[in-house]
Amino acid sequence: MPIALRMLMVAGLSLCALVARAAEVPASGEVIVNNPVELQPLQQLSATKDKPLFSPARRPPAKPVAPVARQEPPPPPPPPPSVVVLGIVSENGDGHAAIRASSKGDKVVRVRTGDDVSGWKVERIEPRRLVLKQGERSVDFALFTGASKLPKPAERPIRQTKAAAPTN
Repeated sequence: MPIALRMLMVAGLSLCALVARAAEVPASGEVIVNNPVELQPLQQLSATKDKPLFSPARRPPAKPVAPVARQEPPPPPPPPPSVVVLGIVSENGDGHAAIRASSKGDKVVRVRTGDDVSGWKVERIEPRRLVLKQGERSVDFALFTGASKLPKPAERPIRQTKAAAPTN
C-alpha cells in the first residue's frame, strides 16, 4: 500500500476520535461519566467495604417464607336427634313408628321410611328397631331396650326345724 494512502487513513481516524471526544464533553464544561457509581461518594458504598463481594460469609438475602394457610379442623358432626320410640306398627311390609322427638316439641309423631327427623332420614323400621341415617352415619333406636330391672323378691331361707317327738 502506498504511504500516502496510509497517512490519509491515520488522519481520518484521528479526526473521528476528535469528533467523538467533542461529543462527550458538553458545552457547559461538565464531564460526562459513563459509570454512575463513580459519582457516588465512597461513604455511601459501605456495603461493599463491610461485606466484601467474594467473602464466604456473604450470603444472598433469605427468601421470604410464604405464610402457611392454617386449615381449621372440620366441625364435629351434629349429634343424633333425641328420640324415644313409643311403638312400631307393621302392616303388609309397611312399617310406621310412633316417636317422641325433642325437636318436635316432645309431641308424639308418626314416621315412616324416608321421613325426616331433625335432619336425619328414617332408613328402616323393623319390628323392634328404628334406624335413622344422615350421610354415612346411622343410629339405631330400639323399642323396649331399657327392660325394667325389678328387684327380685328376697328368698326366705327355709328353716329346718326338728320335728318334735310325739309325746305319749
